[in-house]
Amino acid sequence: MRFHTSALAVLVALTTFTYAAPDQPSALEMAQASYPKCTLGCLAKLIPQSPCTLTDVECLCTNVPLNSNLTVCVLESCTTYEGLMTKNVSSKMCGAPVRNQTLKPLLVGVIGGGLALLVFILRMCAGLPVGGRPLGWDDYTICIAVALGTPPTVFSVLLSKNGLGKDMWTLPLPNIENVLFYYYLGEIFYFASLTATKISILAFFLRVFPQQQFRKIIYGVIGICVAYGLSFVLATTFQCHPVPYSWKQLDSTYQGSCNNIHLQGWMSAIFNIIIDLIILILPLKELYALQTNLKKKLMVMVMFSLGIFVTFVSVVRLHSLIVFANSQNITWDYNDAAWWSTVEIHVGIICACLPSVRALFVSLGASSLGTTRAASRATGYGASNNSGLGSSSHGGSKNGTLIKEKPIAVPKHGDEEDFIPLVDLGNSKD
Repeated sequence: MRFHTSALAVLVALTTFTYAAPDQPSALEMAQASYPKCTLGCLAKLIPQSPCTLTDVECLCTNVPLNSNLTVCVLESCTTYEGLMTKNVSSKMCGAPVRNQTLKPLLVGVIGGGLALLVFILRMCAGLPVGGRPLGWDDYTICIAVALGTPPTVFSVLLSKNGLGKDMWTLPLPNIENVLFYYYLGEIFYFASLTATKISILAFFLRVFPQQQFRKIIYGVIGICVAYGLSFVLATTFQCHPVPYSWKQLDSTYQGSCNNIHLQGWMSAIFNIIIDLIILILPLKELYALQTNLKKKLMVMVMFSLGIFVTFVSVVRLHSLIVFANSQNITWDYNDAAWWSTVEIHVGIICACLPSVRALFVSLGASSLGTTRAASRATGYGASNNSGLGSSSHGGSKNGTLIKEKPIAVPKHGDEEDFIPLVDLGNSKD
């Protein structure tokens, strides 16, 4: 997020803009009254050396040598924020279009947050005392993920209100600092929420996969997720020294330094994608080994692979990070990265909750959402945990039913409370 002083070269350049002839006198008067003193000094020195006059707005806006020399002069004579003021006044004088995409982060945050909350509530309804399954660590960790994902949703509203989605030179300094502040906090909660979501999915695997060797692998991946989360939460928190410099970089009276924040962002995104892919691949071998027909295997594998949507969002977010790597207009360029980060949080929560939501609807009689109601019970996510799986919906006939066999493995000490084995499913025909 660091705004480099060298970026001022682009910000203050009075490059070619659309010239509005009818507004020429008022625009020139506005510019003369609004330019910082340092800029007026540069103009007074450079305009006599150019073919332009003080009243020739079109020449002032389009003369390349004049603008190049003015850029150098402003860099030497003005502060960063005075350079932004120069850019804003010049843009208005030359008729530059006013861009505004503040509605995008607002809508994405509110709608995405609402959907994630709805799916989360449905998931927790699957654990209601009446006919529900017992709550496990996957439920507790998804509660933490939702709690940590709520602040970024709120920040999306505050970011929009303060000008995220507008050109930064059109905003007062307090608004720019607010955008940087909420973006900084949002990054911290982003890493924390994603980590909790990943752990919830892995805890779900522990609930349904009984093989001890496979469970050891899952515990190892949980350790990797914890290390990932702690590392980048701490790295983000202390990315600048002192910490407030993260959002006070444009204040010329505040001194500080920052790490290579863009490199840090790329590394976190790459590790995030790698961990997501590991979580996606982990259960596929175990699921394919189920003793059931190919169609049912594929349906169960698809249900366990919903996280591919999170990986897709992570890849798109990485692209947005690359786009603003050398941002010279942070409140405009950060827009996509901010709302894609919010989308990733919400999609992650939704994907982690969908298997339980499906099981909830199956237990309520919506058998079209799954192969059979018994399939849900076989994974421990149905309304009950009967020893017999019952018959299919076709009049109690054996065709289409899934027969519960003995568990593949037996839990060891300490696993009994939340252990729900994934059982072999007998061959059946549709």
